[in-house]
Amino acid sequence: MRLPLSSVLSHLRGLPRLLRHVWVRDYQDVKLILEQSGDLRYFNIPAAFQRIFARTTLVVTGVLLSSLLVLSVTSLSLAISRARLERSHEEVFRALISSTAESQDADAALALTEEQMVTLAQTIRDRDMSIRRFVETSMVAVSEENDTMKSQLETSGLTEKIIKIIQQNSVNGGFTLDGDLQSNPLMRGKVADELSTNRSLREVLYALPSRMPISNFSLSSDFGIRKHPMTGKSHFHTGVDLMSETGDDKVFSVKPGVVVMSEFHPQYGNTVVVRHSNGVESLYAHMAQLLVKVGDKVTTDNVLGYIGNTGFSTGKHLHFEILVGGYPVNPQKVIRTAQYVQQIQNKQP
Repeated sequence: MRLPLSSVLSHLRGLPRLLRHVWVRDYQDVKLILEQSGDLRYFNIPAAFQRIFARTTLVVTGVLLSSLLVLSVTSLSLAISRARLERSHEEVFRALISSTAESQDADAALALTEEQMVTLAQTIRDRDMSIRRFVETSMVAVSEENDTMKSQLETSGLTEKIIKIIQQNSVNGGFTLDGDLQSNPLMRGKVADELSTNRSLREVLYALPSRMPISNFSLSSDFGIRKHPMTGKSHFHTGVDLMSETGDDKVFSVKPGVVVMSEFHPQYGNTVVVRHSNGVESLYAHMAQLLVKVGDKVTTDNVLGYIGNTGFSTGKHLHFEILVGGYPVNPQKVIRTAQYVQQIQNKQP
Protein backbone atom coordinates (compact mmCIF):
# COMPACT_ATOMS: atom_id res chain seq x y z
CA MET A 1 0.00 0.00 0.00
CA ARG A 2 1.52 3.34 -1.05
CA LEU A 3 0.82 6.34 1.20
CA PRO A 4 0.21 9.74 -0.40
CA LEU A 5 3.07 12.24 -0.09
CA SER A 6 0.85 14.65 1.85
CA SER A 7 0.16 11.93 4.43
CA VAL A 8 3.88 11.19 4.82
CA LEU A 9 4.68 14.89 5.27
CA SER A 10 1.86 15.20 7.80
CA HIS A 11 3.33 12.34 9.84
CA LEU A 12 6.81 13.85 9.66
CA ARG A 13 5.49 17.21 10.85
CA GLY A 14 3.88 15.50 13.80
CA LEU A 15 7.05 13.59 14.75
CA PRO A 16 8.63 16.33 16.95
CA ARG A 17 5.36 16.63 18.90
CA LEU A 18 5.29 12.85 19.43
CA LEU A 19 8.90 12.77 20.62
CA ARG A 20 8.26 15.63 23.01
CA HIS A 21 5.22 13.82 24.35
CA VAL A 22 7.26 10.65 24.99
CA TRP A 23 10.00 12.69 26.72
CA VAL A 24 7.78 14.74 29.10
CA ARG A 25 5.01 12.17 29.61
CA ASP A 26 3.87 11.66 33.20
CA TYR A 27 4.49 7.93 33.57
CA GLN A 28 2.54 5.88 36.17
CA ASP A 29 3.57 2.72 37.96
CA VAL A 30 2.37 -0.35 36.07
CA LYS A 31 1.47 -3.69 37.65
CA LEU A 32 1.32 -6.81 35.52
CA ILE A 33 -0.48 -9.97 36.65
CA LEU A 34 0.38 -13.19 34.83
CA GLU A 35 -1.43 -16.47 35.41
CA GLN A 36 0.40 -19.70 34.76
CA SER A 37 -1.04 -23.10 35.73
CA GLY A 38 -3.34 -21.49 38.25
CA ASP A 39 -0.55 -19.49 39.85
CA LEU A 40 -0.58 -15.73 39.75
CA ARG A 41 2.65 -13.79 39.27
CA TYR A 42 2.84 -10.08 39.95
CA PHE A 43 5.32 -7.71 38.17
CA ASN A 44 5.72 -4.05 39.09
CA ILE A 45 7.25 -1.58 36.51
CA PRO A 46 7.98 1.70 38.28
CA ALA A 47 7.29 5.02 36.55
CA ALA A 48 10.96 6.06 36.94
CA PHE A 49 12.12 2.96 35.06
CA GLN A 50 9.63 3.64 32.26
CA ARG A 51 10.82 7.24 32.01
CA ILE A 52 14.52 6.28 31.91
CA PHE A 53 13.90 3.52 29.37
CA ALA A 54 11.86 5.80 27.06
CA ARG A 55 14.35 8.66 27.19
CA THR A 56 17.35 6.35 26.74
CA THR A 57 15.66 4.82 23.72
CA LEU A 58 15.07 8.29 22.26
CA VAL A 59 18.71 9.35 22.85
CA VAL A 60 20.20 6.14 21.43
CA THR A 61 17.90 6.31 18.40
CA GLY A 62 18.85 9.97 17.84
CA VAL A 63 22.56 9.18 18.07
CA LEU A 64 22.22 6.27 15.66
CA LEU A 65 20.25 8.36 13.17
CA SER A 66 22.75 11.24 13.45
CA SER A 67 25.67 8.84 12.93
CA LEU A 68 23.91 7.35 9.94
CA LEU A 69 23.38 10.84 8.51
CA VAL A 70 27.04 11.81 9.07
CA LEU A 71 28.22 8.58 7.48
CA SER A 72 25.95 9.16 4.50
CA VAL A 73 27.22 12.73 4.02
CA THR A 74 30.83 11.55 4.43
CA SER A 75 30.31 8.76 1.94
CA LEU A 76 28.77 11.18 -0.54
CA SER A 77 31.64 13.65 -0.04
CA LEU A 78 34.21 10.89 -0.58
CA ALA A 79 32.43 9.77 -3.71
CA ILE A 80 32.47 13.33 -5.07
CA SER A 81 36.16 13.74 -4.15
CA ARG A 82 37.00 10.41 -5.77
CA ALA A 83 35.21 11.45 -8.95
CA ARG A 84 37.09 14.76 -9.01
CA LEU A 85 40.39 12.99 -8.39
CA GLU A 86 39.70 10.57 -11.23
CA ARG A 87 38.92 13.46 -13.56
CA SER A 88 42.10 15.21 -12.44
CA HIS A 89 44.14 12.06 -13.04
CA GLU A 90 42.60 11.73 -16.47
CA GLU A 91 43.46 15.35 -17.33
CA VAL A 92 47.03 14.89 -16.09
CA PHE A 93 47.32 11.64 -18.00
CA ARG A 94 46.03 13.23 -21.21
CA ALA A 95 48.43 16.17 -20.77
CA LEU A 96 51.39 13.83 -20.28
CA ILE A 97 50.71 11.90 -23.46
CA SER A 98 49.69 14.94 -25.51
CA SER A 99 53.04 14.95 -27.32
CA THR A 100 52.44 11.33 -28.31
CA ALA A 101 48.89 12.09 -29.36
CA GLU A 102 50.11 14.86 -31.67
CA SER A 103 52.18 12.46 -33.72
CA GLN A 104 49.89 9.43 -33.45
CA ASP A 105 46.20 8.71 -33.20
CA ALA A 106 44.83 10.14 -29.91
CA ASP A 107 42.76 7.07 -29.07
CA ALA A 108 45.73 4.78 -29.75
CA ALA A 109 47.92 6.89 -27.47
CA LEU A 110 45.37 6.62 -24.68
CA ALA A 111 45.07 2.85 -25.08
CA LEU A 112 47.89 1.99 -22.66
CA THR A 113 47.97 -1.20 -20.70
CA GLU A 114 47.71 -1.18 -16.91
CA GLU A 115 51.41 -2.07 -16.67
CA GLN A 116 52.35 0.85 -18.90
CA MET A 117 50.21 3.22 -16.82
CA VAL A 118 51.94 2.02 -13.63
CA THR A 119 55.33 2.62 -15.26
CA LEU A 120 54.23 6.10 -16.32
CA ALA A 121 53.03 6.89 -12.79
CA GLN A 122 56.38 5.71 -11.38
CA THR A 123 58.22 7.96 -13.82
CA ILE A 124 56.08 10.92 -12.80
CA ARG A 125 56.74 10.26 -9.12
CA ASP A 126 60.51 9.96 -9.66
CA ARG A 127 60.53 13.20 -11.62
CA ASP A 128 58.51 14.93 -8.90
CA MET A 129 61.00 13.77 -6.26
CA SER A 130 63.90 15.05 -8.35
CA ILE A 131 62.23 18.46 -8.73
CA ARG A 132 61.59 18.67 -4.98
CA ARG A 133 65.21 17.82 -4.18
CA PHE A 134 66.35 20.51 -6.62
CA VAL A 135 63.99 23.05 -5.00
CA GLU A 136 65.28 22.19 -1.50
CA THR A 137 68.89 22.56 -2.64
CA SER A 138 68.12 25.87 -4.33
CA MET A 139 66.34 27.12 -1.21
CA VAL A 140 69.55 26.68 0.82
CA ALA A 141 71.46 28.83 -1.67
CA VAL A 142 68.69 31.46 -1.69
CA SER A 143 68.66 31.54 2.12
CA GLU A 144 72.42 32.09 2.25
CA GLU A 145 72.15 34.87 -0.35
CA ASN A 146 69.37 36.52 1.69
CA ASP A 147 71.59 36.57 4.79
CA THR A 148 74.40 38.19 2.82
CA MET A 149 72.11 40.84 1.29
CA LYS A 150 70.65 41.65 4.72
CA SER A 151 74.13 42.21 6.13
CA GLN A 152 74.96 44.41 3.14
CA LEU A 153 71.86 46.53 3.72
CA GLU A 154 72.79 46.90 7.38
CA THR A 155 76.16 48.37 6.39
CA SER A 156 74.57 50.71 3.83
CA GLY A 157 73.18 52.99 6.50
CA LEU A 158 69.64 52.68 5.13
CA THR A 159 67.08 52.84 7.90
CA GLU A 160 64.13 50.48 8.06
CA LYS A 161 61.85 53.39 7.12
CA ILE A 162 63.81 54.12 3.94
CA ILE A 163 63.88 50.44 2.95
CA LYS A 164 60.09 50.29 3.38
CA ILE A 165 59.70 53.34 1.13
CA ILE A 166 61.54 51.53 -1.68
CA GLN A 167 59.57 48.33 -1.13
CA GLN A 168 56.25 50.18 -1.06
CA ASN A 169 57.07 52.01 -4.29
CA SER A 170 57.96 48.67 -5.85
CA VAL A 171 54.62 47.14 -4.76
CA ASN A 172 52.72 50.13 -6.17
CA GLY A 173 54.40 49.40 -9.48
CA GLY A 174 52.28 46.25 -9.66
CA PHE A 175 55.08 43.69 -10.05
CA THR A 176 54.68 40.83 -7.62
CA LEU A 177 55.29 37.09 -7.58
CA ASP A 178 53.24 36.30 -4.49
CA GLY A 179 50.28 34.93 -6.46
CA ASP A 180 52.51 32.61 -8.50
CA LEU A 181 54.32 31.43 -5.38
CA GLN A 182 51.09 30.57 -3.55
CA SER A 183 49.59 28.74 -6.54
CA ASN A 184 52.62 26.49 -7.02
CA PRO A 185 52.63 23.54 -4.57
CA LEU A 186 56.43 23.27 -4.83
CA MET A 187 56.86 26.93 -3.85
CA ARG A 188 54.90 27.10 -0.62
CA GLY A 189 55.88 27.36 3.02
CA LYS A 190 59.52 28.15 3.78
CA VAL A 191 60.46 28.07 0.09
CA ALA A 192 57.90 30.79 -0.69
CA ASP A 193 59.07 32.86 2.31
CA GLU A 194 62.72 32.68 1.24
CA LEU A 195 61.91 33.52 -2.39
CA SER A 196 59.66 36.40 -1.36
CA THR A 197 62.38 37.76 0.96
CA ASN A 198 64.97 37.40 -1.79
CA ARG A 199 62.80 39.29 -4.27
CA SER A 200 62.11 42.03 -1.73
CA LEU A 201 65.81 42.47 -0.88
CA ARG A 202 66.81 42.51 -4.53
CA GLU A 203 64.17 45.15 -5.30
CA VAL A 204 65.71 47.40 -2.67
CA LEU A 205 69.25 46.85 -3.95
CA TYR A 206 68.30 47.16 -7.63
CA ALA A 207 66.59 50.49 -6.90
CA LEU A 208 69.83 52.00 -5.60
CA PRO A 209 72.41 53.65 -7.88
CA SER A 210 75.54 51.56 -8.37
CA ARG A 211 77.97 54.14 -9.77
CA MET A 212 79.28 57.61 -8.92
CA PRO A 213 78.60 60.61 -11.21
CA ILE A 214 82.36 61.12 -11.78
CA SER A 215 84.64 58.28 -12.82
CA ASN A 216 87.83 59.52 -11.11
CA PHE A 217 87.33 61.73 -8.08
CA SER A 218 88.58 62.70 -4.67
CA LEU A 219 86.29 63.34 -1.71
CA SER A 220 86.56 66.86 -0.30
CA SER A 221 83.64 66.59 2.15
CA ASP A 222 81.83 63.52 3.45
CA PHE A 223 78.18 62.83 4.35
CA GLY A 224 77.03 63.74 7.87
CA ILE A 225 77.73 66.34 10.55
CA ARG A 226 80.48 68.80 9.63
CA LYS A 227 81.58 72.39 10.19
CA HIS A 228 80.38 74.54 7.30
CA PRO A 229 83.41 75.82 5.33
CA MET A 230 81.90 79.30 4.94
CA THR A 231 79.83 79.92 8.09
CA GLY A 232 81.97 77.85 10.47
CA LYS A 233 78.85 76.44 12.12
CA SER A 234 78.11 72.75 12.56
CA HIS A 235 75.43 71.45 10.23
CA PHE A 236 74.32 68.22 8.57
CA HIS A 237 75.88 67.75 5.14
CA THR A 238 73.21 65.88 3.14
CA GLY A 239 75.56 64.67 0.40
CA VAL A 240 79.22 64.39 -0.58
CA ASP A 241 81.50 66.88 -2.31
CA LEU A 242 83.51 65.45 -5.21
CA MET A 243 86.48 66.83 -7.17
CA SER A 244 87.74 65.45 -10.47
CA GLU A 245 91.27 64.05 -10.38
CA THR A 246 91.71 63.90 -14.17
CA GLY A 247 90.35 67.28 -15.25
CA ASP A 248 87.32 65.63 -16.85
CA ASP A 249 84.44 67.78 -15.56
CA LYS A 250 81.59 65.79 -17.10
CA VAL A 251 78.82 64.81 -14.66
CA PHE A 252 76.82 61.67 -15.52
CA SER A 253 73.51 60.41 -14.17
CA VAL A 254 74.14 57.59 -11.68
CA LYS A 255 71.06 55.66 -12.81
CA PRO A 256 68.45 55.88 -15.60
CA GLY A 257 65.61 58.24 -14.79
CA VAL A 258 63.73 61.44 -15.64
CA VAL A 259 64.97 64.98 -15.01
CA VAL A 260 62.56 66.70 -12.59
CA MET A 261 64.68 69.81 -11.90
CA SER A 262 67.26 71.68 -13.99
CA GLU A 263 67.71 75.27 -12.87
CA PHE A 264 69.71 77.72 -10.77
CA HIS A 265 69.27 77.40 -7.00
CA PRO A 266 70.41 80.23 -4.66
CA GLN A 267 72.37 77.83 -2.45
CA TYR A 268 73.14 74.91 -4.76
CA GLY A 269 73.76 76.97 -7.90
CA ASN A 270 73.11 75.15 -11.19
CA THR A 271 71.29 72.04 -10.00
CA VAL A 272 69.85 68.94 -11.63
CA VAL A 273 67.57 66.42 -9.89
CA VAL A 274 66.91 63.06 -11.58
CA ARG A 275 64.04 60.85 -10.43
CA HIS A 276 64.73 57.13 -10.64
CA SER A 277 62.51 54.12 -9.87
CA ASN A 278 60.94 53.19 -6.52
CA GLY A 279 61.19 56.63 -4.85
CA VAL A 280 64.93 57.17 -5.42
CA GLU A 281 66.28 60.55 -6.61
CA SER A 282 69.76 61.94 -7.21
CA LEU A 283 70.87 65.59 -6.95
CA TYR A 284 73.84 67.29 -8.65
CA ALA A 285 74.73 70.84 -7.57
CA HIS A 286 77.19 73.72 -8.10
CA MET A 287 77.59 72.79 -11.80
CA ALA A 288 79.05 75.26 -14.27
CA GLN A 289 76.65 74.38 -17.08
CA LEU A 290 73.38 72.47 -17.41
CA LEU A 291 72.93 70.22 -20.46
CA VAL A 292 69.49 68.76 -19.71
CA LYS A 293 66.01 70.13 -19.13
CA VAL A 294 63.00 69.04 -17.10
CA GLY A 295 61.27 66.00 -18.64
CA ASP A 296 64.38 64.61 -20.33
CA LYS A 297 64.86 60.86 -19.97
CA VAL A 298 68.49 60.12 -19.12
CA THR A 299 70.71 57.06 -18.77
CA THR A 300 74.12 56.56 -17.22
CA ASP A 301 75.65 57.63 -20.55
CA ASN A 302 74.03 61.09 -20.52
CA VAL A 303 76.07 64.10 -19.41
CA LEU A 304 73.97 66.29 -17.11
CA GLY A 305 76.45 69.17 -16.94
CA TYR A 306 79.96 70.11 -15.85
CA ILE A 307 81.58 70.46 -12.45
CA GLY A 308 81.53 74.13 -11.39
CA ASN A 309 81.53 76.67 -8.58
CA THR A 310 78.05 78.20 -8.76
CA GLY A 311 75.80 79.04 -5.82
CA PHE A 312 76.99 79.02 -2.19
CA SER A 313 80.33 77.34 -2.93
CA THR A 314 83.94 77.62 -1.76
CA GLY A 315 85.53 76.23 -4.92
CA LYS A 316 85.09 74.07 -7.97
CA HIS A 317 83.41 70.80 -6.99
CA LEU A 318 80.25 68.71 -7.39
CA HIS A 319 77.80 68.38 -4.52
CA PHE A 320 76.09 65.00 -4.97
CA GLU A 321 73.10 63.61 -3.06
CA ILE A 322 70.94 60.47 -3.11
CA LEU A 323 67.46 60.77 -1.66
CA VAL A 324 64.89 58.05 -0.96
CA GLY A 325 61.36 59.33 -0.43
CA GLY A 326 62.90 62.78 0.14
CA TYR A 327 65.30 61.53 2.84
CA PRO A 328 69.04 61.96 2.15
CA VAL A 329 71.22 58.83 2.51
CA ASN A 330 74.97 58.33 2.44
CA PRO A 331 75.83 58.12 -1.30
CA GLN A 332 79.09 56.21 -0.94
CA LYS A 333 77.63 53.52 1.34
CA VAL A 334 74.51 53.17 -0.80
CA ILE A 335 76.45 52.83 -4.05
CA ARG A 336 78.89 50.36 -2.49
CA THR A 337 75.93 48.25 -1.33
CA ALA A 338 74.24 48.37 -4.75
CA GLN A 339 77.45 47.27 -6.44
CA TYR A 340 77.18 44.04 -4.48
CA VAL A 341 74.11 43.12 -6.55
CA GLN A 342 76.17 43.37 -9.72
CA GLN A 343 78.77 41.06 -8.19
CA ILE A 344 76.02 38.50 -7.48
CA GLN A 345 74.78 38.74 -11.04
CA ASN A 346 78.28 38.32 -12.47
CA LYS A 347 78.86 35.18 -10.37
CA GLN A 348 75.61 33.52 -11.44
CA PRO A 349 75.85 31.09 -14.40
